[in-house]
Amino acid sequence: MSRRVTTRDDIAAVIALYKANHVLREISAQTGVALRVVQNLVKRFRDLGEDELPAPLPKSGRPKLLSPRTLKVISRQVRSSPSLTAREVKERNPCLLSHVSLRCVQQALHDDLEFKSFRARRKPLLTKRQKENRVKFCKKYEVWDLETWRSVLWSDEATASSTLFFCSSVLSCLDFLVFGVVNDVVAGLLDIVAMVDARGRRR
Repeated sequence: MSRRVTTRDDIAAVIALYKANHVLREISAQTGVALRVVQNLVKRFRDLGEDELPAPLPKSGRPKLLSPRTLKVISRQVRSSPSLTAREVKERNPCLLSHVSLRCVQQALHDDLEFKSFRARRKPLLTKRQKENRVKFCKKYEVWDLETWRSVLWSDEATASSTLFFCSSVLSCLDFLVFGVVNDVVAGLLDIVAMVDARGRRR
């Protein structure tokens, strides 16, 4: 099926076949470009002096409201913050997007920049099994008094980073895994029992 809309590649193919002394109908059949369009391209090529390819004609229809520069700015912002919505993008760029609607921004994100819209799945903070386990734990130890709970050691771990500087120069960067216990529920005392760096060495 012949096409009327031509790209630079179509124009280059048509002119290359024309230079190779192909008939216009044969050029149209090989490239898929309409015969009338092939005739116009060859005529424009001759008028230019046969030293350069004719440029594609401007497309009909309404021009785009957002320039390539604006799309590049939007793309950079969304890539740095993937959770941004179209409304937030429009509010962040009043100078660039004040003349367009929210729907236009949404279409630009989806059609021009090919960003997909996702919504986080809603799930409970605790599953049914976790709730049941917590109830079992409470029923099991509900008879304990305060003195008994004070004899329990509660342990936890956390990661931390430390950077050593000397004369504005970084000497080393260490990542630590800190283990700690709380030995008194009321006082809330924290005792660091061990520190291990990123290589597993005890500190």
